[in-house]
Amino acid sequence: MLPILYHYEASPFAELVRAAFGVKRLAWGSVLVPNILPKPDQTRLTGSYARTPMVQIGADIYCDTGAILPALEALPGPSLYPAPLGPLHRMIASWANGPQFFAHVGAAMGAMPADAMGEGFIKDRQARFGMDLAALGKSAPHLTAQAMVASAWLSDTLADGRAFIGGDAPGAGDLALYSNIWFVRAVPFAAATAAAMLGQPHVADWYARMAGFGHGERREMTGDEALALAAADPLPVSGSVDAPFTAGMLAGVSQEGTRDAPSVGRLLRCDSVSIVIARDVEGAGTVHVHFPRLGQVVASA
Repeated sequence: MLPILYHYEASPFAELVRAAFGVKRLAWGSVLVPNILPKPDQTRLTGSYARTPMVQIGADIYCDTGAILPALEALPGPSLYPAPLGPLHRMIASWANGPQFFAHVGAAMGAMPADAMGEGFIKDRQARFGMDLAALGKSAPHLTAQAMVASAWLSDTLADGRAFIGGDAPGAGDLALYSNIWFVRAVPFAAATAAAMLGQPHVADWYARMAGFGHGERREMTGDEALALAAADPLPVSGSVDAPFTAGMLAGVSQEGTRDAPSVGRLLRCDSVSIVIARDVEGAGTVHVHFPRLGQVVASA
């Protein structure tokens, strides 16, 4: 089944997934969505989840890279969690996509003039995430210094001649670190910071190796074409529903640090690995919406 990425070009987390397609050498469908609300092609499947990216595989909908990469791992191609690090890639990615991502936001956007972002983008991020441009600007020197630490640590890791952080093969940790630098590098106002990051010993060569995997085989699609592919049977759900929740209850899933409305559905799984809810979607039938457990808020709906 063709994985379908809902994304916009400038999203660093979407670049992470695009690069994962390259590592896996996969063909994939591309549905472009706006970088601000509303995102009707996406939210009619997820309920309310509007962060970028989201991946659809048939009637299974994966929200957040923490759910997307394990889903891609099950598809043909090289592992995204190669030995010897294995699951440690997940821990490294969580750090890179968590506190380090916010540091890279400051490094990338702290010096960006407000008019370069656009009024719609600013209002969207203020309403949904409480973005404060003045505070971000004041924090930019500190956040940039924190982001530079990640590049220094990456340089130290690669100093023994290994090609990637775990050895000869790239993994989820590499993808997360790569997408952070990619984000800074994509912002012209942060060119000096990006150059300093890539100027750390070994980092530029590693970055070039990561970029060299490309994005796999991209196939443009419309939202309606993707919706038609959701009219299938979702995969069976494994795992458990841990207390205090019960299987089949109506639950809402929202994300820490956002004011977006929760995605509501029948709770099929909620354990230390993932969350799955079932939703009925007009034009598709029942879909299963998957979230990682980390970073999600579950509540009775």
